[in-house]
Amino acid sequence: MKRLILTLLSTAAAVTLAAQPDSLDYRGDYYFSKRSQQESLPVRPHHTVMLGNSLTERGAWAEYFPEAHVINRGIGGDCVAGMAARLDSIVAGRPRAIFLMAGVNDLIFSTIAPEALLRQYERLLDRIAAESPATQVFIQSPLPLDEARNEPYFTGKNARIEAFDRLLRRMAARRGLKFIDIRSRMLRDGKLPAEYTVDGIHLTPAGYAVWVEALRPYVTPAGARIGTVTCAGRGLAGVVVSDGDNCAATDSAGRFVLPANDRARFVFVSTPAGYASPSEEGVVRHYLPAKSDGSSHDFRLRRKPSGETRHGFVVVADPQLFARKEFRLLERAAEDIRQTAAAAERSGRPMHGICAGDITSSDHTFYTSYNEVMSATGIEFRNAMGNHDMKVYGRSYETSFSKFEQMYGPVYYSFDVGRIHYVVLDDNFFIGRDYFYIGYLEERQMRWLEKDLARVQPGSTVVVCLHIPSTCEEQDRKQFRYDRAGSTMTNHRGLYEILKPYRAHIISGHTNTTFNQSIAPGLYEHVTPALSGAWWQGPLCTDGTPAGYGVYEVNGDRIDWYYKSTGYPADYQMKIYSGREYPQFEGYAVANVWASDPAWEVEFTIDGVPVGPAERFQAYDPAAKQMYSDTSQMDHKWIYPSISDHYYRVALPEGAKRVEVSATDRFGRISRAAVDLK
Repeated sequence: MKRLILTLLSTAAAVTLAAQPDSLDYRGDYYFSKRSQQESLPVRPHHTVMLGNSLTERGAWAEYFPEAHVINRGIGGDCVAGMAARLDSIVAGRPRAIFLMAGVNDLIFSTIAPEALLRQYERLLDRIAAESPATQVFIQSPLPLDEARNEPYFTGKNARIEAFDRLLRRMAARRGLKFIDIRSRMLRDGKLPAEYTVDGIHLTPAGYAVWVEALRPYVTPAGARIGTVTCAGRGLAGVVVSDGDNCAATDSAGRFVLPANDRARFVFVSTPAGYASPSEEGVVRHYLPAKSDGSSHDFRLRRKPSGETRHGFVVVADPQLFARKEFRLLERAAEDIRQTAAAAERSGRPMHGICAGDITSSDHTFYTSYNEVMSATGIEFRNAMGNHDMKVYGRSYETSFSKFEQMYGPVYYSFDVGRIHYVVLDDNFFIGRDYFYIGYLEERQMRWLEKDLARVQPGSTVVVCLHIPSTCEEQDRKQFRYDRAGSTMTNHRGLYEILKPYRAHIISGHTNTTFNQSIAPGLYEHVTPALSGAWWQGPLCTDGTPAGYGVYEVNGDRIDWYYKSTGYPADYQMKIYSGREYPQFEGYAVANVWASDPAWEVEFTIDGVPVGPAERFQAYDPAAKQMYSDTSQMDHKWIYPSISDHYYRVALPEGAKRVEVSATDRFGRISRAAVDLK
C-alpha cells in the first residue's frame, strides 16, 4: 500500500514518516515529463484551467464539461510550489478561469504548517492576479481522506486538512474569491466514504460525480460572458446583468455568467437601488461592449448616501436640436431644470432625469454638446432613443440605432431608484425605406422585458420610458389607424399584457403635445410635450402647452406628478380664453389646462359667482394657431397646430367681466388663473 500511495501521489514524496521534510520538492521525472507534455498545448483566453495534483489529473474534465473548453493541468504528486513553478505557461494564455486545488500532498507528506502553506498559496494567487488579472480564480477545498486505508501515512492528516480548509475559506473571503466547498460534500463520519475512493485518497467515478456537481454552477460554457459587479472592492449579490437577450443575477461574490449570445452588442447592469453607475461626460456608463474573447465584464458601482425611497425625476422630451444657435435656448431650459432639481434636493428629494428621445433633429454630432448642457442641470440624465435619433437611410431597422449606441449604449435597459423599477425601451421601428418608421416594440425587447420584470415583485411600481406613445386616444386602442402608425405604438397590447402584474406608468414624448390618461387599472400614460416647444421657433407646443418638462415626485412606491413650464412657476398650469375674443369659443369661457386628465376638478367663477360644471372637450389652442400660422417667422414651414382634449368650458353670460379658474389635480394641488374680459 505504501508503494501504491507514493506512486500515485508523487515520486518526490517517497519518504518515511520519521523523515518527512518541512516542505515538498516537486522535482522529479514524472513532473517534468507531464509538464512538458502539457505546455506543448498552449493555454488560450477561452480556456478554463483545472490546476492541481493527481486528483485533478485523473478527472476527465473535458468530458465532464464538453462545452466549456476545459483543459487539465493536474500533475500527480504536485505541491503548491510545483504549481507555482509551472504557472508561467498558464497565465501567459490569460485563461478565462482557473480552478485551483492544491496543498493536500504538502499536508500529507511534509511537516509544513498550514499557515506557512497558505503563504505559498497566496503568492501563487498574487502572480495570477498580477499577470492575468481578468482570469477568474476559484478556490476548491481540499478533500478528506480515509485514514484507515493507509494508517502509516494518513493518520492525523484529516485534522491538518481541516485546519488548512478553514484558512482557505477565510483567505478566499478576504480576497473576494469564490470558495467551492467540495470537502463537506464528500465528508461522512469524519472521513472520505468508501464509495468515493479507491485507496483512501483517490476518487472513484462516484466521487468525481460529486465533485463535478459542485463545480457545475461555476464552469461556464464556451462563448459565455462573465464578469463582476463590485462596490468599494466588494462583490454585490443579486444585481441583474443583461446582454439584451438574457438576464443573470450576481452571486454572493458579485460574479455573473451570461450564456453565449452572438447577437449581444453590450453587457449592461441594471443599477440597483442605493447604488450609482459611473458617469462620464454626461453619459451614465451602465454598460460595456460585449466581449467575445472570454475576458471579464466588470462593473464598479458607488454607494449612494441614502436609499432614496423619497426621490424625484425630471422627464424631458424632444429637445430636437436643429442648429447650433438653439443651444442657447437649451441652456435656459437646463437652468430652469437645475433650479427645480436644486429645490427638490434641498427638501430631501434627490432627483434624476430621463430624456424621452429626439435629442437632436438628426445631426448626431450634437450629442456631445447636448450632454454638456444637460450636465449643468446638476442631475444625472438617462436617455431613450427617438425617431430623430435613428440613423436612417440604412438597409434595416437593426442598423438604425448605431449612432445612438455609439454615444449612449444600449437602447433598452433598466435601473432601480428607491422602490421604483425604471425601464427604458426603443419603440422606433425603421422600416428600411427613406425616413419611414412606425411605433413598434420588437419581440426581442418584449422577451427581454419579461425576463427583466420577472425579478420585480408583482404589485411594484414600474416606470417605462419610451419615445413614441403607446397610444394617445381611446379609439386608437380599439381600432388601429394606419395614418397613426408613426404616432403610436402599433402593438401596444403586448406591452400592456406584460405590465399587468404591476402598477405601471408609461412615459413618452414624440407628439409635441400633452396627453395624460389612465389606460387601464394600474396603467397610466404620460405623454410629455416638447422641451423645444415649437422646435425652438416659439414657446408653445402644437396644442398650446408651454415648452417645459414633467416633474415626478416619488414617495415609497407612490408617484405624484406635475408639469413645469420653462420660465414659469410650478403652479402655472392653464391659459384662459374668452369666446368674445376667439370666435372658435363663441359663447364660452375656456381654459386650456394642459397637464390635466379627466380626474382633475376644474371650477369656473364668473364675476364672483361659481358656474358649471365645466365640460372637458377637444379643441385647438388659439395662441398656438396664431403662432404657427405666421410661417414667415419660422425656420420650419411644416409646423402646424394640433387638436387635444385638455380643454374645459362653461357658458359665458352676456356682460361678464371677469373669469377665474381653479384647477385641482388628482393629488390635491390647486392652480389658479384669472382674466379680465374686454
